[in-house]
Amino acid sequence: MTAIFVVMNPVLLFTANTPSGGDMGAHVFVPAYLRDTLLPEGRILGWSNSWFGGFPVFYFYFPLPALVTVLLDVILPYGVAFKLVTIFGLVALPAATYFLVRAMGFARSTATVAAAAGGSFVFMESYSIYGGNIPSTLAGEFSFSWSFALALVYLGLLIKIVSEGRRRLVPLAGLVLALTALTHLITTLAIIIASLPILLWHKGAKPVLVTWVVGFSIAGFWAVPLLARVGYSADMAWVPLQGWKNILPTEIWLLLIPALIGLAWSIRRTPRVVPFVVLAVMPVVYYWLILLIPEFLPESLHQVQGKLWNGRFLPFFYFGVFVFAGLAVGQGLKELARRFPEQASVWWVRGFIVLLVIVAFGAIPEISLGETAGWVALGGGLLALLATLAGGHLVEVRTAAPLLGVVLFLAVGLAGLSFIPGWARWNYSGYEGKEPWPEYEALMVSMSELPPGRVQWEYNKEQNKYGTPMSLMLFPYWTEQTHPSMEGLFFESSLTTPFHFLNQAEMSVAPSRPVPGLNYHTFDFDRGVEHLALYDVRYYVTYTEEAEQAADRRTDLRKVASSPPFSIYELPDSSAVEVAAYVPVVFDGDSFDEPALDWYDRYGRLDEWLVEDGPDDWLRVGEDLDGLGTRPIADRGTVSDVVVGDHEISFRTTAVGVPHLVKVSYFPNWKAEGAEGPYRAAPALMVVVPTEENVSLEFRSTWAEYVGMALSIAGLLFVAASGVFAWRESRA
Repeated sequence: MTAIFVVMNPVLLFTANTPSGGDMGAHVFVPAYLRDTLLPEGRILGWSNSWFGGFPVFYFYFPLPALVTVLLDVILPYGVAFKLVTIFGLVALPAATYFLVRAMGFARSTATVAAAAGGSFVFMESYSIYGGNIPSTLAGEFSFSWSFALALVYLGLLIKIVSEGRRRLVPLAGLVLALTALTHLITTLAIIIASLPILLWHKGAKPVLVTWVVGFSIAGFWAVPLLARVGYSADMAWVPLQGWKNILPTEIWLLLIPALIGLAWSIRRTPRVVPFVVLAVMPVVYYWLILLIPEFLPESLHQVQGKLWNGRFLPFFYFGVFVFAGLAVGQGLKELARRFPEQASVWWVRGFIVLLVIVAFGAIPEISLGETAGWVALGGGLLALLATLAGGHLVEVRTAAPLLGVVLFLAVGLAGLSFIPGWARWNYSGYEGKEPWPEYEALMVSMSELPPGRVQWEYNKEQNKYGTPMSLMLFPYWTEQTHPSMEGLFFESSLTTPFHFLNQAEMSVAPSRPVPGLNYHTFDFDRGVEHLALYDVRYYVTYTEEAEQAADRRTDLRKVASSPPFSIYELPDSSAVEVAAYVPVVFDGDSFDEPALDWYDRYGRLDEWLVEDGPDDWLRVGEDLDGLGTRPIADRGTVSDVVVGDHEISFRTTAVGVPHLVKVSYFPNWKAEGAEGPYRAAPALMVVVPTEENVSLEFRSTWAEYVGMALSIAGLLFVAASGVFAWRESRA
């Protein structure tokens, strides 16, 4: 635990700045929005117009780390609170591992070594996106790290409940399961699968099912809306991993033999280990099984490959290899200690500590003064621990033996480090710590001085020099939400996401194009400007000379600010609400996603609207989209007093009865007053038909939010009542 904390650079962790790096540098916006907008309105789940032309906040991502960040922000600077939250899951992992191993019935000495082994797993550098290790956390997957540790605690509690008859722990286990779900869905699914064998244990079914019910109930405020609205999330079309190299990275090769020994020995020793075996083996089974899904499931379920990407489960397998190797080494050292005298000189043990410090220093040659102080603190802390254990010139061999195992696995983890310390320094030195910070700050100041409006910026991976290639996603963060960025982080949250990345490609020399299978038109300004008008984008920010020259050549783009290397252009006037030129046409088919993409590719014909649903008198069309633009509207009227807020949109119109396009991303929680609809319209916007001159749309809670909140209250009351009952019973 201490080693993990030190590697993450404690000096910078407590420096008040704005964390950067990978997705983490964009995650910064989310807890601040929760603090400043959602919580003051009595919401946790809500809406924001800050990214993607609007997206539902926390409906498809995990709220607990953000809530804890806001809580810590009461007593700590925001940047420090945020950074501490990002490492909580990592530093909790060794303790969670120890608890699970003890629950499986292993001795303290063996569990200590296994905990060190499990903690060493986080130093793996062979991947940086699956989750659980330090690189994934630094890339932005810190919520996964939380859930990973919580899942182990839940499994340990469940084993204790059934194996030891600890029924009083059922409410606590349900609460921990809820916290696991509120930090990541993949880990929750994995731990549910791992707990299936416990259903077959003697008197195991009831407590397991009760914890599931309690856990789902407590997480209901988030889980029910998620299940009800998951069909309105974007599909990022993740491609399943293939090949053995992903399952067996070189970092775990040396651990495989001791892991197999530990696996065989632990299974032979106790059936309590079976759930953890399932947890460790399941990712390998699923890794290959998911490749067969297209052959056995209907096409409508093929999205399972993307939603439950097989790479996400692999950390449990890697972690299992480390822990089973730790069990083998721990038990081996325990048996070895029995063959030595009961006591030995404390200097032997202190020698191992010196060896550890040498390995730590040797593993990271570019140690700075702050990191040096951290390593010294680590060595000093362990020496103090040894002095306590020794109590003199001699130390108990059986006490010192597991410490040797701890040293061994820490050495394995630390000796393999290459880029983690540098990455931690990059993230936690913050935006303000980057050399080109003045350029970045000047851009944000220039933008904040302009009238409000949505911003489309040219993507370029060179922008990583400001802290992350996603650094310009923070336009709404630095400008107090007056200048929303069309590009944001929570890709799967908004139906606009694939259409935005089409726009990004059209307005960038070197776009990212993260969604596979789209018909990208790279650096096509004509298409791009037309598409940006459809989303009521007011500003375009160039980064490269090519983009600036292309913008200068257009007479309809006006340069309004220059902040080298960036230039800010104002796009042609548009409105957030537009009156129809033609009667919209309804797509008569199963899925609206592909037809919407086909419609978006019809350059020059975007005023012929395609909708997913509408009144009976609107024409229905098939996949060929024939029939668009066949019924022009003569009297279009005018729209005025348009106001787009976070949870409410309002406008005044003279065209009552005529369809209007509201240029905010569609989501079923939007409800209209003074109009019919809203209907989902291509690309991912909303169409309403006013029945009055004054129209408003409000983002409201629905049955899903009310049912979910009721379940959460009931679940928390059950846990609280159980705790009071257990306390009174213990006092009797």
